Amino acid sequence: MKKFSYLFLSCFPLVSAAQTDSLSITGDPLPEVKRSEPADLDKTISKIWELDKEDQRGTFRFLEYQPMYAMPFRFTDRPTEQPVSLNPERPIPEHRDYQHVEMKFQVSLKAKIMQDAFGKGDVWVAFTQQAYWQMYNGKLSRPFREINYEPELIFTYPMNLSAGNFKFKMLGLSINHQSNGKEAAHSRSWNRIILMGVASWKNSIITARVWRRFSEKSIEDDNPEIEEYIGRSEVTAAIPFRKNVFTLTVRNNLNFNHNRGHAELSWIYPLSRDLRIMLQASHGYGDSLIDYNYKQTVLGVGFTFLQFITGIKRFFNFYSVFFNEKMSKFAQGILYCLTYSF
Repeated sequence: MKKFSYLFLSCFPLVSAAQTDSLSITGDPLPEVKRSEPADLDKTISKIWELDKEDQRGTFRFLEYQPMYAMPFRFTDRPTEQPVSLNPERPIPEHRDYQHVEMKFQVSLKAKIMQDAFGKGDVWVAFTQQAYWQMYNGKLSRPFREINYEPELIFTYPMNLSAGNFKFKMLGLSINHQSNGKEAAHSRSWNRIILMGVASWKNSIITARVWRRFSEKSIEDDNPEIEEYIGRSEVTAAIPFRKNVFTLTVRNNLNFNHNRGHAELSWIYPLSRDLRIMLQASHGYGDSLIDYNYKQTVLGVGFTFLQFITGIKRFFNFYSVFFNEKMSKFAQGILYCLTYSF
């Protein structure tokens, strides 16, 4: 039954790590996975969101939510060197000579705070942080170009509806805030209510989300019309094939007169029990909040982690081989901070 549960880990929000003790950030060993067996996708979904009684693990346990990864090489065809908001009241930011190649990493955790609330439902809190780091830009002293913070309150409820090969497994509702913590010309933020559904179909796991933005006064809006660019909906599919996992995420604004959105395709392959290589390609609007109204094509290579701290250590051991001693010590400093943060 464990079968392909672990193959999905670190791939996308529905199938993030953490749903068994062996997959939590406590670092317990992973069981052996038999790749030749077919995936039990319904059980995988249950483990991820603790839908069935036998998969429930109580409250206040920190688990992985969105994929945990570090992407040391990420190329964009159009770095946003002067991100201008559509709010005319905002000042025009100064031009920065950003490079086309940067590093990105993502940390994401969730914890259940109420179990069996309102019947069979659960209440979760989650936090995701994305960092876009101009690590190779010595001319600008290697700045963090953008950091996005995303706290979330989530209510989930198990479902058991099916039609042929389509099985609807979970319904969710969340309150979501996303911001970059900056001021004036560089400030970006918005608040949403999100309706989410999770299903399995043949050999894939599907998650669909639609949202509505909470309105703001026009003078206070850091990013007018953000939903026209980033979108009002999102569909993600994760498909295993042997040792590979392919994921496709598509966002769309549902405005067919001025249609915009974003598409992202990822390929993940295991290098070890805890470390997986990831190749990613994306195109569209809203790669980050500061880029919400800019279209980009991005290609990246990185590593995802099943056990976060263990994976981070292996990543930096691998990464330091290609850099000098100074950079290696710098990476060790990051590892020290991450280790004692968790």
